[in-house]
Amino acid sequence: MSPSLKVLVVGDEERGAAATQVISFGQPLAGMPGVEVILDPHRQDPAAIDARLQDIAPDILVLSRYTWPQGKIWAEYARARDIALVFHLDDDLLAVPESLGAHKFAIYNDPERLAVLRANIESADLVYASTPVLAERLQDHGIETPIMAGDLYCSVAPDETHSRLLPAQGPVLGYMGTGGHSADLAMVLPAIRTLLDRIPTLHFELFGTIEMPQELSAYGPRVRHLPFVVGYDRFMPQLRSLGWWVGLAPLEDNAFNRCKADTKWVEYTAAGIATVASDLPVYAQACAGGCGLLARGTDDWIAAIETLLLDPARRQAMIGAAQDKLRRDYSHARLGEQVMRVLEAAQARHRGAVSQGMTAAG
Repeated sequence: MSPSLKVLVVGDEERGAAATQVISFGQPLAGMPGVEVILDPHRQDPAAIDARLQDIAPDILVLSRYTWPQGKIWAEYARARDIALVFHLDDDLLAVPESLGAHKFAIYNDPERLAVLRANIESADLVYASTPVLAERLQDHGIETPIMAGDLYCSVAPDETHSRLLPAQGPVLGYMGTGGHSADLAMVLPAIRTLLDRIPTLHFELFGTIEMPQELSAYGPRVRHLPFVVGYDRFMPQLRSLGWWVGLAPLEDNAFNRCKADTKWVEYTAAGIATVASDLPVYAQACAGGCGLLARGTDDWIAAIETLLLDPARRQAMIGAAQDKLRRDYSHARLGEQVMRVLEAAQARHRGAVSQGMTAAG
């Protein structure tokens, strides 16, 4: 039986779908009846783009974080085939700060790349922003294409939180992230060092492309870096296997970070890890009701982390409450319904634009 709705999601990486596309479309739409979702990489060749659209024949095309000039080709070919086009963003790529690192700052702030990104966004029938704050930022940047914001970004399957792996034999504090989060990690380094000095059995682990800070090298085997794993389907099982007692979610307070979603809380919680996060609106709702602890200055971070490390009953109660919230409010089904509303709105706008064009031509 053929699907009633076929969605082609094109990401910005040549190697294949990144975590963003899997989280935002692959997982939530996989269980939607009558919907087929295909996650595709970036393609350089216009002929390959044309052939792919002809082969897939999607009802809707989604360009996700797409900053390549080929966005113009995707948009033109989609228009020629009467395919609705959505542009998806989960970060403010129109204003990437220097705190993400000199390399990313230079790449994303290249004037030509910014012009291409803006043109790609404006070529869509609808923009899908991952958070309401991001939607407001895009409007502030002068984006004229209508924008819909999501209330939910990262979700889980019902069975992902039912069983908890045993934690590590001794206390382990962890942080997972990419190299662009070095400034965030630096915020909590004083707290990490204080706790490593205060608790002789404590270990600290990093998971991802982020580098281990030189300041922690003095702790020898008590600090460990776990390499990045390719594919979100491998990332979550690996995170669950670590057995961290507490996971950190620090964020610098700036306009870029305030557009972010509470993804780290979702992933830590699904892995059975208690979360201590920056006291920002990004994490306020997720951590409310005893589902996480929020911290501002170094003293807050030390107190929150130490409380959870030294009080296993409170730690387990927090994880339990957080997982209950995760199952209730962060399901693939709920996110799938949100994504469907966006796709349906894009189709409606596309039909309206086509109808207006036909009327004007007549």
